[in-house]
Amino acid sequence: MDWQVKYRNQTGDHVKMYPTPELAIEEACLLIDQGLEVYGIGIGPLSASITRDQINRIYDIWARAKYSFFGSSFVGTNQCTSW
Repeated sequence: MDWQVKYRNQTGDHVKMYPTPELAIEEACLLIDQGLEVYGIGIGPLSASITRDQINRIYDIWARAKYSFFGSSFVGTNQCTSW
């Protein structure tokens, strides 16, 4: 079953599909890193997806690892979206 990443940009709402949860989470983190609003990750309806708080926590862990590895400064989720 495909995993969905639901996000918003200037043109509206979008859904991307991925074969594994790892790929979906990686894509969600990259989208957040680009300043886009990710509001759902899951395999079913939005009500059954990973919550925004959980997405923020996953992103924070991902960003800390990414930015400490590459030596860039970490911005955190509070600067990426206005949830």
